[in-house]
Amino acid sequence: MSHPPAGADRAGETTGGSPIQDAEIEALLRELGGYQLGGYRTLEHEDISVKDDTGHGYSVVTEYDVETERRVHAFLSERFPQDSFIGEELGNVRRDPRRYWVLDPIDGTSNFTQGIPFWGPSLAFWDEKGPAHGWIYFPALDQMFRAARGQGAFRDGARLKTSTVAEYSNLCTVATVSRMHRRFQLACPAKHRILGSIVVNLAYLAAGTFAAMYCRGSVWDLAAGIVVAREAGAVLEFDPPLESIDLAALDPKNSPSISVYGMANARLPRLKGFIRPLEKQIEGR
Repeated sequence: MSHPPAGADRAGETTGGSPIQDAEIEALLRELGGYQLGGYRTLEHEDISVKDDTGHGYSVVTEYDVETERRVHAFLSERFPQDSFIGEELGNVRRDPRRYWVLDPIDGTSNFTQGIPFWGPSLAFWDEKGPAHGWIYFPALDQMFRAARGQGAFRDGARLKTSTVAEYSNLCTVATVSRMHRRFQLACPAKHRILGSIVVNLAYLAAGTFAAMYCRGSVWDLAAGIVVAREAGAVLEFDPPLESIDLAALDPKNSPSISVYGMANARLPRLKGFIRPLEKQIEGR
């Protein structure tokens, strides 16, 4: 099956009278990725701030997160002035509630500050049916993922397809998140990876690297990866249901967490059945 090459101009859904062009968004993310790489290579300890704990535990933020979000919001406000915007750092800009841009300026900020290459910006367009377009860029790896509802998922222009594995074993890998060991046990007969980024888990599930994945995060952590994983063939389960999320009502400073259980295909058993609560959870922020 033929597909557009990476960066090709492809008219997508119309927002505010303007079609979404993959090439525009990819160029934006690559430009931001170059800016972020400069910080990744030179960041000093004093450049890192600790956010207030809002119920999700401590996390870090840098000037690169905040400036990236500022630049993306400025671009979208000019290009799609009627559309709404929500981001992790600067808030919820409510315009048309049926059309939302959802940004995580750097998913994997801890990796970014510690010299681990699994991090990057992710951007999604969300319409009345949910996540419709998604773009993910990993600057340190120079990998660009994109997907649109009903049009497939791609990495650097190559179509993605999830793994065909039908059982969990030592021949496949399941990815989870950094704090999972505090609350849950993974009782699954597969290899286990924690790469420190929710969107990496979803992108690599789409690419066939992971047979399954678990993550828990806010909507901006997940939105772009959901489109990419779904379009590559993944089966995703959400708690709470994705349909219950009202972006216009969200406060980024107090956003609900969403659990995602992703399987490469429908033949694999539900991952949720292998994630078991600990009798005694490990406290800490």
